[in-house]
Amino acid sequence: MLSNGKVYQYSGKIDAISGTVDSGTGAVSLRASFKNPDKLLRNGGSGKVIVPTHRDSVIVIPQTATYELQNRIFVYKVVDGKAKSAPIEVFRLNNGTEYIVEAGLAPGDVIIAEGAGLVREGTVIDSHTSTNE
Repeated sequence: MLSNGKVYQYSGKIDAISGTVDSGTGAVSLRASFKNPDKLLRNGGSGKVIVPTHRDSVIVIPQTATYELQNRIFVYKVVDGKAKSAPIEVFRLNNGTEYIVEAGLAPGDVIIAEGAGLVREGTVIDSHTSTNE
């Protein structure tokens, strides 16, 4: 993506990636090569690199269904009518509102979808009032 917000029409190839990640922004410096027939790009210019990611057959949950504790992410599963805390692993990229779950949940698991930070271990859950599977 160019600095003016427009998507450059040609795909490029990443040549080199810096080993340093900016802890404040998550940005990484890299060098990429692109076709430049219209001479829009200048050597040393900056922009955003969009790396398309496609995943099949995944479990996607809202981030509001999670809470963090000591740099680990947890959800509350509903097991036998009670809230049970469970650690999950999520894909490193996310859209800011949802997580792709890599481990810790299986299809059919029922979780507390919102307000996970307000629930406590063992809280009785009436899962018949609202189900979103």
